[in-house]
Amino acid sequence: MACLLIPGPLAAQGRIIDEGVLRVRIGRAEVAREEFSITQGGSFDGRLGYRITATAFYPPRRTRVVIAPAVDIGADSQPRLVEFEARTADAVRTIAQIGPGRLTIRRFWRGGENFIEYRSSSRVLVVDDSVFALYAIPPGLTPGDVLLVAPRTEVRLEARLDNLGHGETVVDGRRYSLLHLVLTAGTDTRHLWYDDDGRLMKVEIPSRGLSAERVASGRGTPGEADGQERDPPLP
Repeated sequence: MACLLIPGPLAAQGRIIDEGVLRVRIGRAEVAREEFSITQGGSFDGRLGYRITATAFYPPRRTRVVIAPAVDIGADSQPRLVEFEARTADAVRTIAQIGPGRLTIRRFWRGGENFIEYRSSSRVLVVDDSVFALYAIPPGLTPGDVLLVAPRTEVRLEARLDNLGHGETVVDGRRYSLLHLVLTAGTDTRHLWYDDDGRLMKVEIPSRGLSAERVASGRGTPGEADGQERDPPLP
């Protein structure tokens, strides 16, 4: 199962493959800014893998919640190790390990921790309700079943991945022809859009009225352009 983001000849570890900024909106309100990067990660089964790191700021101005995940992914596009840090009053830290047939989640907070194991699947995608760069490396391009795992909330969803080929969509005010993947879990549908270089350009979740679009990193904090100060619900 090939990874969508495929670099040229493998170089030294730590090479940045992609980095960017996502502007997160619910309806027309800008609720967050997310900065992310993808690098060639450590060796999995003798092959170089990838690492997604992201930092989501809620709200983008006067930030009160910061969620910072790191996901190590094998060359087969399957996650191996996940770590979340939520910089809130509770300072919750979550670590998930994903192996053949087994998913282990540990959650740490001030004064305690818990540990739980689940059965895993042959194809897994790590997701989160508040961080969208995690879709930057999808679990392959072939249609089929995918287990969506949200370690912070210990939610697991059986989903179907469909590849709709190229289609047109608007990203940050410009129209593009992009690769369109769709994840469907019951009545929940997630639309993922990638350019020809395999870069994640947009995530749409219609049931939440949510979109996360790649923007130029030099534009400043989302929400500043119109002069409005919003205080949206926190994740």
